[in-house]
Amino acid sequence: MQRRTVLTKSTAVLVGLMCSSMVRAQDLNPYLRAKPLICAHRGWTSPSGTENSLTQMRQTHQAGPFMMEIDLAKTADGTIMLMHDREVDRITTGHGLFSALNNARIATLRLRNGHGTPRDPVPTYDKVLQWAAATPDALLMLDIKDVSPRDALQPVQQRGLSERIVVLTFKKQQAREAFAADPKALISVLVTQPQDLEAYAGMAAGRQFAAYIPQNSPPSLFQAAHAKGAVIVTDLLGPTAIMDAVSPSEGAHQAHFLPIDILVTNTPLKLRAALAHQL
Repeated sequence: MQRRTVLTKSTAVLVGLMCSSMVRAQDLNPYLRAKPLICAHRGWTSPSGTENSLTQMRQTHQAGPFMMEIDLAKTADGTIMLMHDREVDRITTGHGLFSALNNARIATLRLRNGHGTPRDPVPTYDKVLQWAAATPDALLMLDIKDVSPRDALQPVQQRGLSERIVVLTFKKQQAREAFAADPKALISVLVTQPQDLEAYAGMAAGRQFAAYIPQNSPPSLFQAAHAKGAVIVTDLLGPTAIMDAVSPSEGAHQAHFLPIDILVTNTPLKLRAALAHQL
């Protein structure tokens, strides 16, 4: 199958429905109307950047714009902030479990970039949503991890961002809670076999959902998800997720022949160039 060059119903969930009264589809940056939609893993343009940093996200948006994948975690005070690891040692100037640190302690930490240089403060989820609400073409992919779907999605609803996010879930109970938490948000579910499609289609009860399909899955699984009308998400990430295992050119080739709506990568600029070369 050749890569689709026009927006399908599934992508309209992200690009069409994200068009609020502030911005119309034809006014969107062409990179956000292209297929597939490129998602910048951890909000950076390369692993040399600073992950889950609002400053980095602003820079990535200016370079793109791209969808931003971010990771959520709660502090000891119950505040949701952006953090991937359970411990802060690798990413910040601090030590210990993130969930054991209070807001005052986290405020003293600085995120390290890919070279280990201290850079930016750990951003609160609220500040990121505030930025997204003020940036009409900002799209977010939320890896909510241990944060409950209700807690993650309530502030999204309050800022009117439900139609500009994808919520990643990897377990059935988590997916069920996410569907219930926000009727407008696009919920992504992990699909590794055709039976998963049937189970989640039943759970969605007629509502469109996203199917996150591992990169090494057979083409038939992508086709089956497409036939179900799911928004298809996959990635180029390696085992540690910090580096890509699939090259930009290989990813572009895959996107040319498979019905992929969103492609997650650590090198969005390189992937964009590779996709342009395919045209």
